[in-house]
Amino acid sequence: MDNKAHYPSDFLEARSNTLTDDEVNHLVEKPGCAARFVYGVLMLPTVLKYFLDVPQTTDIARRMMSATVYGFKLYQFGPDSTPVMLPSSDPQHRVEGMLILGLNEEQRNKVYEYESGLMRLVDVQAYITQLDSFEGYEIRSVRIVDAGAFVWNQEKADEAMNELSSTDQGMYTWPIDGLVCSQLYRNMCAAQRASTMDLARTSASGV
Repeated sequence: MDNKAHYPSDFLEARSNTLTDDEVNHLVEKPGCAARFVYGVLMLPTVLKYFLDVPQTTDIARRMMSATVYGFKLYQFGPDSTPVMLPSSDPQHRVEGMLILGLNEEQRNKVYEYESGLMRLVDVQAYITQLDSFEGYEIRSVRIVDAGAFVWNQEKADEAMNELSSTDQGMYTWPIDGLVCSQLYRNMCAAQRASTMDLARTSASGV
């Protein structure tokens, strides 16, 4: 996915985020905070915060980064529907999304409530890029993080599902352009702003 000027700033921040080895270790090893790989609307930090019911001022993008999982494809039921992930027979097929670190149990349960139903939670290995230092130099390296991801609850795509187009290298990415230009996203942004203002007024009044 290419970064575009009209994409939300917190999403661009999350996509460009590269944590150090120690930072990743701290978040991955934190008890009760298993990582989650997302590839649809929850890739957008504002949407994620909306469903987690946390203030817009929460810097959740700092705990998100671009990630890839191998052996899967993306499908849609229609041009405006959110994507679903299914296993692929080709291990080189891969899905580009976001890895979220440091979600507590309550937050993971809220993600589960949103994703479950026709989806099931599976274990995946997410490939991320992290920063290392060696003799004063910063070195980027690839790391594999165990994570949970929601996939369609059937093993194969049915006739109503359309496979998303991929790159020549077999990379599947859901374009967020339609969502960020939608009334739905504008409503979520407005709700987050209103919630932040309410919180500020409550804090100012000392309630």
